Amino acid sequence: MRKTVLIFSFFCFFTCDLDLQISKKISVEEFVDEEMKSFNWSQVDQFPLFENCLEISEISKKNTCFISTISDSLRLNFLKNNLVLNRTLVDTVNIKFKVNKKGIVAIEDIEIGDKIISYKQIVNRSFTNTIANLPKLYPAIKRGQEVDVTFNLPILISTE
Repeated sequence: MRKTVLIFSFFCFFTCDLDLQISKKISVEEFVDEEMKSFNWSQVDQFPLFENCLEISEISKKNTCFISTISDSLRLNFLKNNLVLNRTLVDTVNIKFKVNKKGIVAIEDIEIGDKIISYKQIVNRSFTNTIANLPKLYPAIKRGQEVDVTFNLPILISTE
């Protein structure tokens, strides 16, 4: 009998799940603070989407589609302007634009290099027209929520 009790005691001791840790309850504010620290604010889960990019299933390809649609639209608009210059120009323009939670695009800033500063009005008008005539755009997504996102797009302008 004594052996049976001893074996039973060992069996109970080793099979019991003893949770000796004390669970600490945290407040909602502490939880939110910890989540905010781990949250990457510089990236979105999905870039804004144009209607022509909706059929694509891979997120990286959707992001590439967004960038190429913007770039192609800007390039086509510059070709439509038929700006005739008597010299060769090569310069970079940085356009900073924002896509808000409703999918509306707005230009925040256009930085024009010194070489094309005299064509600032034409460049500004071309970018403004391009942004105004973009196809329907769906906002960026972060953790399942629609978010505002700002882009800085460097564009090489060459008249060669």
